[in-house]
Amino acid sequence: MRQREPLAYSNPLDLLRRFVPTPLKANYLVGHVQVTVQTNDFTLLPALPLGARLDVHGEQTLEWRLVRDADSHGNLEEPMWLRSGMLTIVEMGPSCLLGLDFERRELLGFIGAAVDARTYQEYLVPMLCRMTKEAHPRLAIDGSGNKNEGADDE
Repeated sequence: MRQREPLAYSNPLDLLRRFVPTPLKANYLVGHVQVTVQTNDFTLLPALPLGARLDVHGEQTLEWRLVRDADSHGNLEEPMWLRSGMLTIVEMGPSCLLGLDFERRELLGFIGAAVDARTYQEYLVPMLCRMTKEAHPRLAIDGSGNKNEGADDE
């Protein structure tokens, strides 16, 4: 069976690939957080239970925008975490760069061609879920009105 290639993208004015089309979209629940995943590569849709809840409020949502970067090669390296205010960046060599903007509730990821589907599902998806849960403890409140475990007291 032929494996689908990520959509080709070439724009000399967008070297950072900020405007790569991500036409594939799915909704998931990660804990109490509604996650919308947009990507340009079918293999970057996580193997998580699909889910959409109507009772989820804006602060309990997060968008993952995952871009397969066919021009980025190399293996994953040990993650280097950088946190500053409302922004977290995780760099794992030339094959993976993740950025989480807490204020905009967006996680942007560039994932290189050398990261196969198995590595993505077994290593990167749990990391993305962890980042998602870390983004919301102080914002998310469960259905009973109690703060979720790990929530900050303000």
